[in-house]
Amino acid sequence: MWPNLTFKFSKYTKIELIFFLVYFYGISLLSNFEYNFWEKNDVGISTQELEFSLVYGTCNIVAFLLFYRALQYCLKKDKLWAFLAIIILFIIFHFFYKKATYLLISHLEFLSDQTRSDALKWYHLKRLGFTLSYMMGQLCGVSFLAYFIHSAKQNEQLKTLKEQQLISELTYLKAQLQPHFFFNTLNNIYSLALKQDKDTAPLVAKLAEMMRYILYKADEKWVLLKDETEFIKNYVEVEHIRYRSAITINFDRQGIDDVSKISPLLLLPFIENAFKHGVEEEEKEGFVNIVICKTKDELTLEVQNSIAKTNQRSGGIGLANVKKRLGILYPKKHKLEIKNDGETYQVSLTLEMK
Repeated sequence: MWPNLTFKFSKYTKIELIFFLVYFYGISLLSNFEYNFWEKNDVGISTQELEFSLVYGTCNIVAFLLFYRALQYCLKKDKLWAFLAIIILFIIFHFFYKKATYLLISHLEFLSDQTRSDALKWYHLKRLGFTLSYMMGQLCGVSFLAYFIHSAKQNEQLKTLKEQQLISELTYLKAQLQPHFFFNTLNNIYSLALKQDKDTAPLVAKLAEMMRYILYKADEKWVLLKDETEFIKNYVEVEHIRYRSAITINFDRQGIDDVSKISPLLLLPFIENAFKHGVEEEEKEGFVNIVICKTKDELTLEVQNSIAKTNQRSGGIGLANVKKRLGILYPKKHKLEIKNDGETYQVSLTLEMK
């Protein structure tokens, strides 16, 4: 039984392979085809022309592949002097290399007499003008490929580093948000427990449900929008238990489907701040209105809340963090407006959905 041999080439290796085959085989064959078509009124390539292209194309690939690898090394080390030195050394090497290949080809008996006689004739030629100018054109083409591959790899590495940096920053921001959220919710439970309120147990149950969501979902990059809004619904119900009839709370979800996704805990800080920094000190009246609306391409969050007269509103940790997350996750794809007239605080957020 034959072993299963599989070879996997990177995209850059494929580009290099295609380039060398086309540049050193394809162009020569195409040139012969064009000449025959226009000058000889003949469609096709002769066996002699095919042999010529394959023989000298292979010789050029060997030489220029060595130059290409050396050039890649210089680009990687960022050494200009080495780059110039390699070009000079390659020009000298190429002269003797061509002489050696001509001599070798002239002795290969499996080649045609025409190919061998031409090779022997060129071996004895002393002038370099045409050979040198032709070689310089090939050298420029290979140099361009080396620079292109080097730049593409650098851009890919920078992109990978940037993505890793963004992931690290998002993880850090989420880690900041979760303790902040639980600290506020535990304060709510503590205040009810001191009063031996009957709603303490339902509040703990809701908190456990939210903790389960955070434990299993908060570390994911994207979660279902319906799950995220269900989590917010539980949070609003927790606050409703705490405030009872002291304030008016309205929560509405519209157009939430089963496939749309969002970054977890992205909307929570805006809603949390409506309670924490808006109506927490209200004793007789106040309101919080929340609307989450999903259309075909956009998600809109509208949060309005009254402001207690004794409250000096600040952004809070959660709000600062979510602004950073929006900049990372939705660059130029979100619009955030915050208005404060001293009596009402309003947040309007629009996201272009992925």
